[in-house]
Amino acid sequence: MRETDTNSGADSKGVVRFGKWELEGEAYLYVVIGAVATVLVFVMTMSWGMASRIIASSIPVLSAVGWVKYFLIGRPPHFCGDYFEGLFVGPDFNLRPQEWEKTAHPRGKRVRGLPGKERHVVCA
Repeated sequence: MRETDTNSGADSKGVVRFGKWELEGEAYLYVVIGAVATVLVFVMTMSWGMASRIIASSIPVLSAVGWVKYFLIGRPPHFCGDYFEGLFVGPDFNLRPQEWEKTAHPRGKRVRGLPGKERHVVCA
């Protein structure tokens, strides 16, 4: 059981343990769905040979475990969405990149200091 000094019990998403893995929130559902899909694929491939059935039916659970391992364990909350956005759109995507370079940060303003030395201050 995890113990902390804070009173964040109501904010906790819960933890499910698979061996050394601690899956927070609903991450364990990927593994459970992969296991159910493995059984279904194994039943659907009854007419195949045993070796090919095992290989074909192991694909769903291995892909689910790979998804959980790469996209969920130890990653920030929106890592998956950011990863695919960067993959499909590209890191330098912008509607008008020349315009964005000219504008200042929306929460900041330029403060004049010594001549030729301006600094950027972010207002909270």
